[in-house]
Amino acid sequence: MRDEVYVRTVLEPSFAFARDLLFVPMLEANLAHVLSLDHVRLLPPGHTEALARVCTDMMRSPASWKPERYDPAFEDLFFMMEDRVMAEVGADAASNMHLAMSRNDFEAALFRMAGRDLIASVADALNRLRATLLRVAECEMHTVMLAHTHNQQAQPTTVGHYILAVEGGLARDADRLDGAWGRTNMSPLGAAALSGTGYGLDRYFEASLLGFEGIVENTYDAVSAADWAFEIAAIVASAALVLGRFVTDLMFWCSNEVSTVQLDVSMIQISSIMPQKRNPVAIEHARAKLGRAVSALGAVATTLHNIPFGDVNDAAEHVQRQVHAGAAELLSGFDLLDRLVATATFNRHTLAMRAESSYATSTELADTLVRVERIPFRTAHRVVSALVDILSSAGRNWVSLSWDELDAQFLAVVGRGTVLTQDELQSALDPRQFVAVRITPGGPAPESMKDSLERRSLSLEKAREIWSAREELMNDYMRELDRRGSLAAGISAQGDGR
Repeated sequence: MRDEVYVRTVLEPSFAFARDLLFVPMLEANLAHVLSLDHVRLLPPGHTEALARVCTDMMRSPASWKPERYDPAFEDLFFMMEDRVMAEVGADAASNMHLAMSRNDFEAALFRMAGRDLIASVADALNRLRATLLRVAECEMHTVMLAHTHNQQAQPTTVGHYILAVEGGLARDADRLDGAWGRTNMSPLGAAALSGTGYGLDRYFEASLLGFEGIVENTYDAVSAADWAFEIAAIVASAALVLGRFVTDLMFWCSNEVSTVQLDVSMIQISSIMPQKRNPVAIEHARAKLGRAVSALGAVATTLHNIPFGDVNDAAEHVQRQVHAGAAELLSGFDLLDRLVATATFNRHTLAMRAESSYATSTELADTLVRVERIPFRTAHRVVSALVDILSSAGRNWVSLSWDELDAQFLAVVGRGTVLTQDELQSALDPRQFVAVRITPGGPAPESMKDSLERRSLSLEKAREIWSAREELMNDYMRELDRRGSLAAGISAQGDGR
């Protein structure tokens, strides 16, 4: 009899987690292992056919085989399903289904199968959000705005340029997911408990049946490794951090004092007592989701810290729960932000007015003095900085600067009058001109933005092609596994994949 507290706190939650996340991979892995045993002639006559038949049936109709609740007569889902097979094919055949296999390498394989599916789901959602960001960036590539450094007005840029910076961070996370897929999609099967098996299994054959790209070579490593799961959690956290910074800016822009972004009416909440208030609650919920996605990385790291290098539950089920929980929050945040950004409106008039009434073009005025007056940049910097001090102390901005004031300050610093014309002065103070001349690759100028958007769009298209190909490969292995299982069982192949 199992202890009631142990059942309630450990075994039942463990069962529920395995049933919800690992059941289908378990059915696939069972069939693959039967076929692998048959491949090297380890099963007695008749056992392959009987086991292949029941495993194939389970794979084709998993819902009818999935247990609804935990049975305390068994340690876990592994033994529950083994008992179900025993009821179908008899004790002798069922007892051979997991020959040369341990729960250690079996569970490690299931975790990696679920992990690769998770990576694919995150990549798909991330790429959808990237596509939305690229559309918004293109639409707002001419929308001038003030950029900030140290939370102070810095230089003019465009909304499109800013959005493309956010997309750039996500693009790097997309690359990280691509690498994580290869490191995750390696088979631990055949490692058994940790030292492998003396039965001569073909580990590469079994790996190919389940769509793995290869094997975790060292059998000890195969059942002990948790770095791949940590990597997934780290990428999830990285994407959440990128978007968290974006969300912080969005929240600021939505404030009444700033009012440069307006959320769609479907994304706001009206105060219950203050009729004038329109609360950007969708941003707050997105921020909370992203925060929980980040926190999962800490939970994974804390769980993995200072545990023995071997098969331990800390590094297995408990880590997996945290990885998948963090990813679920990120996926939800992706969906919410995708909709939020796609339906938001940027107040172009206010953004332009703020830029025009600021000192944000000071760099361009200094640069213009360097080009026209042939003076060192630091000298030009002194002239412009002094003008800012004079105007700001009087409550004025660049719009009110006269040519005479520039000439007087230039004389005070340089010792002669300026040759800069009134038109050149006005051009240097124009935020739109500031943006237009920033033609550096990756800059906000329209021609630079067009190039960047083209490159980023091609990158996204390539990423989508890669993941589409992987999805097809996963479908292919499912079809092939069903075909091989059907042949071994003497039944017709289903052939419709997932």
